[in-house]
Amino acid sequence: PSRFGMSELRFSVVIPLYNKAATIGRSLESVLQQEVPAHEIIVVNNGSTDDSAERVKAFQNSRIRLIEQVNRGVSAARNTGIKAATGSHIALLDADDAWAPGFLATMQALILKHPEAGWYAGGYAFRFADGDKAPIHPSLEKFTSGLLPDYFAVVSRGDMVATASSVVLPTEVLQQQGGFAEGERIGEDQDLWARIALTYPVAFDPTILAFYYQDAPDMATKAKVESKEWPFIARLEKAGRHLPFERQRTLYQYLSRQLVGQASQLVLAREFDAAQKLLSRPLSKISGLRWAYWQIRNYLHL
Repeated sequence: PSRFGMSELRFSVVIPLYNKAATIGRSLESVLQQEVPAHEIIVVNNGSTDDSAERVKAFQNSRIRLIEQVNRGVSAARNTGIKAATGSHIALLDADDAWAPGFLATMQALILKHPEAGWYAGGYAFRFADGDKAPIHPSLEKFTSGLLPDYFAVVSRGDMVATASSVVLPTEVLQQQGGFAEGERIGEDQDLWARIALTYPVAFDPTILAFYYQDAPDMATKAKVESKEWPFIARLEKAGRHLPFERQRTLYQYLSRQLVGQASQLVLAREFDAAQKLLSRPLSKISGLRWAYWQIRNYLHL
């Protein structure tokens, strides 16, 4: 990525919107309250059937631009916003999530310190009605801020370091990568983070400044468990074949965890045949005890 001075660094915030009339106002307010102002806020109305679009128009703010399109999925909505953006960096935010006022300021400092990174992320917390729950990163207990030593090693041993509401990406890197994979219901964000991490270092500041609300009725994580293998796993497995040994090892550890994680969801949903298909993949066995645990649970139909 290019090196930017503070005067050249401009954030384009991209918000995909589908039937989030109850929460889009909260998301927009959190952007407008940033200590470092966004250059523009692009909301892509992805065929909403409620009054989400009217809630956006009610702000009457010159920095907010509303784009209308038919519903083609969240990846297509994000890609539309990315193509329309004029800033040097894209900051993603979902229409039911929110930022603390210092999010963009922290991302600005991270970008200026590490212009070589392919993407930047701040800490996030899952926000429940009774409080916040932070993700667990066992290998980052003493990490303060900077370039991650190995993105795949970190996320194969703990929770994801980024959500679609805690990431900022250089516009030129997104253009190189072709944006998000369209037509995939789950894992499209992990796919993009991983594709970029194969080529670029990742910068991270664990300060919790993004909030992933868990009260939305149509969250992807609450939808029916996908029985077919997530498409990005096979794509990244193929991409990893030409990596140096250590890089390939940590990538495959990460992919193994994704396979076993999906299989565990299927076991809990009592879709045992689909779970066994994933657990039979040689790649999944890299997870060791985690793989064995779910293999036994699946075998016993627990």
